[in-house]
Amino acid sequence: MTCEAIILVKVLVVDDHPLFRSGLVEVISGIPGFQVVGEIGTCKEAIDKAISEKPDVITMDLCLPDGSGVECTAALHELLPQVQILVITVSDSDEDLFTALKAGARGYILKDASPAQISSALISTAHGEATITPKMANRLVEEFRVRGPAVPRENHCELSPRETEVLHLVAQGHSNKEIGRKLFISEPTAKAHLRSILEKLHVRNRAEAVASAIAKGLIK
Repeated sequence: MTCEAIILVKVLVVDDHPLFRSGLVEVISGIPGFQVVGEIGTCKEAIDKAISEKPDVITMDLCLPDGSGVECTAALHELLPQVQILVITVSDSDEDLFTALKAGARGYILKDASPAQISSALISTAHGEATITPKMANRLVEEFRVRGPAVPRENHCELSPRETEVLHLVAQGHSNKEIGRKLFISEPTAKAHLRSILEKLHVRNRAEAVASAIAKGLIK
């Protein structure tokens, strides 16, 4: 079997700092089944390269010399909605977090994350799972809280004991595969539990599920 045959995930790196780009490429190259298909420093180059290479994942900095990473994320999401975008930035601004997610980013992590945390975030992003740096996830919790008082617990669907277990593991950053291993269930079963959780909490993704559950007191 050739090396090309085992490549599963193509990643485009977008960041205007060559040193950070180099380190990120090294991290990605160490993930089995991942391949870097480009290292880009501007939004225009990112769009051109994404159109030509059709990556599975794009890592996106928020500060680019020819525009904001949020605008670039929105443009890429519009052009290639199937591509998963992971923001990797120094900004811990609430506004940057919310606007990036609204623009189509799948995840948001800070540049002070460890290589292992970045690897885990990339793998989760490639699987379509939301990943947000824990300190930033707290901002989402606050966003849910300011929407108004939580619905009394008896007025919304209760999570089953198993769903609560799954949600706790989701909050700890585990992927569906890892959840399956820890709970001795199959990965499809873990995914089914997660779908049920999203439906019951009326949210769209893992990050919102965790934020909503914390705000409602379902998990701590």
